[in-house]
Amino acid sequence: MFGAKNRKSERGELELLRSLIKLANDLQSSLELHEVVRVIVTAVSETFGFREATLYLREPGSDEFRALGTVSERPDYDEIVFSRPVPQRIWDELLLEKFQMGSSFYVDHRRHEWTPEQLHYLPSLDLGERQDDEFHPEDALFLPLFDKHHCLLGVLDLYDPVDRAQPSLELVKSLDVFAAHAAMAIENARQWEELEKTSAELARQLALWHDLHDLSTVLLSTLDQESVLPQLTTMLKGMVDFDTMDIRLVDEVRGELIPIYARDENAEVMLDFRSPLDVGVTGWVVSHNEAQVVNDMTKDPRGVVVPGTEMEPQASIVVPLNVRGKVTGVLTVDRLFGRVFEEQELETVRLFGNFAAIAIQNALSYEEMERQAISDGLTGLHNYRHFQDELRAAVSRAERYGETFCLLMMDLDHFKAVNDTIGHQKGDDVLREVAAALKRCSRESDYLARYGGEEFVMILPKTSLSEAQVVAERVRAEVAAVGVGGRDLRVTVSVGVASFPESARDTDGVLGAADAALLRAKARGRNRVCLFSEDKTAAVSALEGDLVALGRRFADRLGRSDGEAAGLITALAVYESGGRVSDEVQTILGETVAEPGPAADEVRQNAFDALLYGSERWDGGGYPEGRRG
Repeated sequence: MFGAKNRKSERGELELLRSLIKLANDLQSSLELHEVVRVIVTAVSETFGFREATLYLREPGSDEFRALGTVSERPDYDEIVFSRPVPQRIWDELLLEKFQMGSSFYVDHRRHEWTPEQLHYLPSLDLGERQDDEFHPEDALFLPLFDKHHCLLGVLDLYDPVDRAQPSLELVKSLDVFAAHAAMAIENARQWEELEKTSAELARQLALWHDLHDLSTVLLSTLDQESVLPQLTTMLKGMVDFDTMDIRLVDEVRGELIPIYARDENAEVMLDFRSPLDVGVTGWVVSHNEAQVVNDMTKDPRGVVVPGTEMEPQASIVVPLNVRGKVTGVLTVDRLFGRVFEEQELETVRLFGNFAAIAIQNALSYEEMERQAISDGLTGLHNYRHFQDELRAAVSRAERYGETFCLLMMDLDHFKAVNDTIGHQKGDDVLREVAAALKRCSRESDYLARYGGEEFVMILPKTSLSEAQVVAERVRAEVAAVGVGGRDLRVTVSVGVASFPESARDTDGVLGAADAALLRAKARGRNRVCLFSEDKTAAVSALEGDLVALGRRFADRLGRSDGEAAGLITALAVYESGGRVSDEVQTILGETVAEPGPAADEVRQNAFDALLYGSERWDGGGYPEGRRG
């Protein structure tokens, strides 16, 4: 009898040893935590004969133990187990010394009265009728698992043994050995899981820095805001998926956030909405210079509904755009349809925002430099260089599409007297007022520029000469209404109007025609509008009363030839109107002399000679032949 008991014990130990070896082999086959948990609960159930086995593991950084694996014949029980993490205090109440057997804890219903809270987390099951010496429905066998620092790692909850027997010392000794193997396997899996997370995070950060490097290369290679912003959207979406995005810049003067870009089905509405700097999550981010992730904007008291849109569940990341330590705007990305953001995605968007802020600022600075390069610093209108480009473009468009346009050349009359009387500083103020008057007379499609000094130009697309004359008369009336400040002073303007292709068929031609018409307006007494289409003989007749008569009388007095007289008259006209020699020759002397040939060449040469003789040298060397100004 004694020998039979020994043989039975040896067989049990042998079976246990085989089971532990199998467990060790199974655990080595995987380092994935959920697979390790599955192997443990399956092995403990099959090896030690429990119908119910559940493994609770402590959540990292938490005092809660969540069920990660179970062997059970009751799906409804499994649902409860997985949905209710067990707090640390419940285990503190149950893993008491009075229940301890070896390393296990057997909670005997005869020695413990379960509290409602304990039963909420660890409910008992209906096991049917049981004898007093059998495992009772309100009994429990807990096998704690400790890590290498002897901190509670998890708990195996063993329930409903197949043989209905209460746990024996022999059983708990075997469970102690099993627990050591299980704890080691779980700790290894946790370490492997952390290593994988660390590796994945390092890979993510490396990919992020590669993306940011590519971003910096792309964004810093372009200074065009219209191309920068779509590129920002595309590159950010490749790093952090989103449904909508918008960028707003701080306007300190108005105290508002001004939208400059939106990717949204309601983009037009978003671009029309200007939010005060102290309103909404965006306003909070600007004032605190701190990024925010809000995964339910409907519950955030700072949330603002954009007029014309509906309140809907929305997760948002809002980051400040910083340039040299100053918040210049905000970048917002949104997820709809219940999708939320992870904390690490906030960091990605924040880093992206730093690059984006610099790129946007560079684009804005470049845009401002471009604007200054093509603008007149005094009046804010386009300058002479830009006008030349725009005139060529207008001719090209008109030729391509068979359209017409008109050019107005405008010159303020006797403006030198204004400067001499009220001073150049106030004279500049008058020029600004004149520029404002011209803007009031122009349409959105019209083009305005300061040609130089007190001269201005206006291009009127798709406009006939008769329509342009109406605009020119309106300009003349608006300029005449500009206040100068001097009692006997007034500002008037002479306007020459030419049409493409009616007056001329190329850039130089239409400009010369407008110049010629302006000269005619000056010759007729100023403060008037002249069209280039008017009879050229009338222009000559009008000039006879002023410049031409003076030039011819002076030439006759000196006994000059007709060519020399023409050159002198042209030079006088250029001085008076600021026009070009070739245009004045045609206007004053007619088509015959202006045509290519010796006569025209003689006129031009004589005109240049006269101009040079009457002009101070460009290098400050005084006048020709020692004359004084």
